[in-house]
Amino acid sequence: MAELEPLRSTQAHSRPVACATCGHPTDPLRAVQVAYVAERFRYFCTAECRARYQHQPGLTPLPLPRRRRQPTPLPQLAAPTPSPPLDLAAPTRSLDAATELAPSAEATSAGPGAVPAGDVTALLLSLALLGGALSLALGLVGAGDALALARVVIVIVSAGALIAEYVMGRREAIELHPVALLFGPTASTLVAVLAQLRGHPNASGALGFAATLLMITAGAVWLLARLRRPLELEREHLSAELDVPARRVLGEDTEATSAVELRSGEEIVIDAGETVPADCTTTAGSATVVPWLEAPSLSQRSEGEALVAGARITEGRLRAVVSWSGRDRAWLRLTHDPARRADVHAQLARTGHLIAAQAAPIAAIVAGLAAYATGSDWLVIALAALGAHVALAQAGLTQLGALHVGRAVLAALRRGIVFRSAAALDRASRVTAGVFMARGTLLLGEPEVLAITPFGDHSQEELLALVAGAEGGAASPTAAAVLRAARARGVRPDAVRSPTQHAGLGVTAVSSNGEPLVVGSRALMLRERISVASAEATLSALEALGRSVLLVALDGRLLGVLGLQDGLRPGARAAIQHLLDVGVEPVLLSGDGRETCEAIGNALDIEHIRPEVLPTERAEEVSRLIDGGAVVAVIGRTPEDDAVLTAADVPIALSSAGLGIAEWSIQLASDDVRDAALALRLARRCRSEVRLALGLHVVPAVLGVIATAFGLGPALLAPLLAAGGSAAALIRWRAIEEAAT
Repeated sequence: MAELEPLRSTQAHSRPVACATCGHPTDPLRAVQVAYVAERFRYFCTAECRARYQHQPGLTPLPLPRRRRQPTPLPQLAAPTPSPPLDLAAPTRSLDAATELAPSAEATSAGPGAVPAGDVTALLLSLALLGGALSLALGLVGAGDALALARVVIVIVSAGALIAEYVMGRREAIELHPVALLFGPTASTLVAVLAQLRGHPNASGALGFAATLLMITAGAVWLLARLRRPLELEREHLSAELDVPARRVLGEDTEATSAVELRSGEEIVIDAGETVPADCTTTAGSATVVPWLEAPSLSQRSEGEALVAGARITEGRLRAVVSWSGRDRAWLRLTHDPARRADVHAQLARTGHLIAAQAAPIAAIVAGLAAYATGSDWLVIALAALGAHVALAQAGLTQLGALHVGRAVLAALRRGIVFRSAAALDRASRVTAGVFMARGTLLLGEPEVLAITPFGDHSQEELLALVAGAEGGAASPTAAAVLRAARARGVRPDAVRSPTQHAGLGVTAVSSNGEPLVVGSRALMLRERISVASAEATLSALEALGRSVLLVALDGRLLGVLGLQDGLRPGARAAIQHLLDVGVEPVLLSGDGRETCEAIGNALDIEHIRPEVLPTERAEEVSRLIDGGAVVAVIGRTPEDDAVLTAADVPIALSSAGLGIAEWSIQLASDDVRDAALALRLARRCRSEVRLALGLHVVPAVLGVIATAFGLGPALLAPLLAAGGSAAALIRWRAIEEAAT
C-alpha cells in the first residue's frame, strides 16, 4: 500500500502530563483512564492507577481562581456629533464616552443623609432575630407576671420588625409571598398573646414557640439575602458591561446612541477597543475579538459570523446587523428579563416554591386534625398546625432551587454558553444521551489524503486525477482534501463531465474518455452494482486506523482506494468525559464505515456508535433514539446539521450565539466541543443539586410533621428539623460556590 506524506499534521498533539497516581508521563488525548475530580481532569496511564487513585486536596495543585470583576460605573453618552462617511478600510478608532457615574435613583430619592434601604432591612431582621432570642432567654430566667409581660412585648416587637422588613424591603421574584412566609410566625405570636391573656397554663411554652419561629424565619431570610448577593452582583456587572454606547448606521453616516435604543435589523459599526452593544451578525469587515464577556481567548470574526453583546473588538473594524437587543440579548435574557428569568421560571427553581405554597397549608390542616383527633386542647391544636406550616413554608425551601439555577446560568455564561430559555435548561437537565456529529465536532473536519492504493496497472497519479476531477465541483472537506493532495503532487484533475453529488455517498460522473466514473463509499458502489470484494482487505486495514475511504470505479471496474485521515479536535476526549461523569451516554453518529467509527470510538471511550448514516437519515436516527426512551441532545453546527439538530430534544449548536433566526436550546459563542458538553454537565449537576437540597429540607420537615401529628414529639420538632435540613443545604450551596470562585 502506497502512503503519502501528510500535508500537515491531522492528529491533535498535546504536552504529556504526569499520571495522577504514579507520575508516569501520559498523553492526555490517549490516556487509558480519565477522571474529573475537584474541577480538574486527572489522567492515568493504566486502569490499575485509576483504581488506586485517592484524591488528596493538600497535594493536588488546583488552578488559581479567576477573580470576578466588580461592576463598573455606567458610562454617560456624549452628545451626538456628526460622523464621517463609513469606510471599512479606514484606520480604526475608539468611541468617546464619558465615564462619570450618575447617582442611583434610590440614593437620589432618599435625600442626603438617608440610611440605605439595605441597612434598614438588615436592622429590622436583626431586631426580629435578637428579640426572639431575648424572649427565649427570659423564659429560662423564671416565671412571673412581669417577665411574662416583657416576653409578650418583645415577641410582638419582633413580629412587627419582621413584618416591617417585608413592607419596606425590596422583594425578589424568587421569594415566597410574604403572606405565606409570615403567616406562621405572626399567627403563632397572636396565639401566644391570646393564651397569655386567657391565662392558659402552657402560655409560656406558646411564647417560646412563637419566639423560635420568629428566629427561624428572620435567620433564614437574613442568610439567604447574604447568599444571593454574589449572584446579584454578577447580574449587576452584566448589566453594567452591556450598557455601552453604540453607533447606528444612517445612510453613509453614523449616529451615536445607547445599546438599549438599538432595534433588530438596524446596522451598527464597531471599532477596535469598543464593546459590541447587541447580538448581531457581521456584514462587512474583519476583526480580532474577545468573543464574550471575559472570554479567556481571542478569535477572528468576519462577514456572515455572529457576535454576542459584550464581545470586545481588539483589532479591526466590523459592520453588523442587530439580531437581538435590549433584554432579548443572550447575556440578559435569562438573567434580567422578569418574564424569562431562569431562576424564576425554570421548573427546577419553582419546585421548592410550589411545595412551600401548596404543601404547607395541607400539612397544617393534617397536623391540626390529627391533634384534634387525639383530644388536645385548642392551644396544642393551633401550635401543631402552625409548626407544620412553618416547617414547609420556609424561605430556604423556596429559594434553594432558584439559587442553584441562577448559579448554573451564570457559570454557563462565563464559558460562552447560552441557554435559550428556562424550559431549555430544564430539558437539558434530563438529557440521557448526547449525540455528536463526528465531522466538525469530535473531528477537525479537515481531512488529509494519507493513502492511495491503485489496483491493477493504474498509477497513483491517474487514480488521484480521476477523484480530483469528480470532486472538483463539491464544497466539502473531502473534496478540499483531494484537491490539496492533487496540487501537492502536481496532478491535473481529469476533465470529467456531468458530476452528480449524492449526499453522504459520493459522486457519479463521466470521465474525459467517456466512461462512467463512480467515486464514493461502499454503499454507492453497491447501488451502482460494482463489486468491492477485491478491496475488502485494503478497506479493513484503512478503517482499522480510523481512516475514511473513497472507492474509485471506472466503467464498472474498481480502480483503487483513497484513505483520508481526520484529526481529533482538541478537547474531544474532555467533552466525552464531561458526559460520562454525569451519566449521559455519548453517541457517535457518522457516515463513515463501522470500523472507522469503532476506531474513533475506542480513542474517545465512546461505546455507542451509529455508523454509515447518511445526512438525510440522521434526523430519523435521532428520532429512533428518542422513541427508545432517551432524552437526546445533539451537538452539531448550523447550518450543516440543522436537520438533525431540529430532531433533537436539546439541540446544541456551536458558534451560534447571537444568530437572529436559530432557536436552538443551547447556543455557544465558541466552537469548543468541550463547552457544548459542559452545558449538559452544568444542567445535570444543577438538577441533582436541587433535588438533594430539596430532600435535605423536605424529608426532615415531613418526618417532623408526622411525629407531631401522632403525638411523638412537640410542635417545635417539625420547624426545627426543617430549619436544620435547610441550613445544611444552604451550607452545602455556599461551599460549592466558594469552590467554584
